[in-house]
Amino acid sequence: MLLSIKQKFMQSEIVFQNEKAVDRRRGEEGFSVFEIIVAMVIFLGVTASIWGLLRVALLGREATSQNTQLTKTVRLGLNLVGRDTYNAGLGYPVSSTVVLPDNRISNLLGIPVDVDTSRDTVPPIITGNNITLNTFNTVAGVRTDQVTFLFKDTTFNLLPNAAPPDERVPQPLSINAATTTAGIDEIVPISGSNTVCRVNDMYLITGNTGSTIGLATALSGADKVQFSNGDVLGLNQTGATGPLSGITTPASMQRIQMVTYFVTADGTLTRRQYANVPPAIPVVGWVDEPLVYGVENFQIQYVMNNGTLSDNPSAGPDGIAGNGDDTQANLAEVRQVRYTISVRSTEEGADNRPYRETMTSTFSTRNLGYEAN
Repeated sequence: MLLSIKQKFMQSEIVFQNEKAVDRRRGEEGFSVFEIIVAMVIFLGVTASIWGLLRVALLGREATSQNTQLTKTVRLGLNLVGRDTYNAGLGYPVSSTVVLPDNRISNLLGIPVDVDTSRDTVPPIITGNNITLNTFNTVAGVRTDQVTFLFKDTTFNLLPNAAPPDERVPQPLSINAATTTAGIDEIVPISGSNTVCRVNDMYLITGNTGSTIGLATALSGADKVQFSNGDVLGLNQTGATGPLSGITTPASMQRIQMVTYFVTADGTLTRRQYANVPPAIPVVGWVDEPLVYGVENFQIQYVMNNGTLSDNPSAGPDGIAGNGDDTQANLAEVRQVRYTISVRSTEEGADNRPYRETMTSTFSTRNLGYEAN
């Protein structure tokens, strides 16, 4: 009996210990499936929110980067346009006394020709309204503007020779009156030397009776500069009927720059410099420098001396170039030039649309307000 009681006591103790072990294991149990699912949903929600914020920030940064790049490119292009706008008319006759054979400049620049057959005057700024069809623009039929500037080359005939390079001043080269030999106009500088002159350079020849523009086609000997027909720009007309033969002494010649800003059909804003690129580069007469790609539109307006705004000052009252009311003299009254350029990137944003930027800048034509020396 005693043994029986002892066995029962031991059995009770074992049961008690097992219950304590079971209770201990129950306190150490993991999460239930439901709890795990809830935790995962919460985690995914928080992760999605963070990713959304990061995605928005990334897209915003990408858009800002693209727009900044577009803006930077456009500004660089406009800065160069502005520099040449400031220079327009520097050292160049403003009062429309520079003459060339009929329609030589119009044909060169691709702008409407005039209705008469007389010689044309060549102002220091030449406008071109709605000249080039822009096929890069998604809107059909958009045409872009162009503008041309003429001004003296400040690197020509620097004097005095003894001075440091940065202290030398460009001076016109004094010349004798032109003579025609074997169908070629020749000019002999009074100094008796043609060393400062170059073939394929564009010169403004000025005398007592007016001015003209000529393209040097050859240097003869050590003292002659020749201007023959058939130059790469088609400007020269030699002999008694040509404008160079009418220039009387005292006379001078100086190298000039002529540049045109235009947009190609595929949307590239381009700076075209005519001639002045020796020795043999000007096979077609000019060198093109691409400035801004992806141009959808390029529009130019002109602020006149009386404060009015014009799309084409030389077109006359009807605003249409190439007819009888064209007034070339109005171009000397331009005081500011306003450029508006619209560009489009080739990359697309999160909305599957390309980045676009439009910028407007206005520059002064500071050299057109007075007669150049």
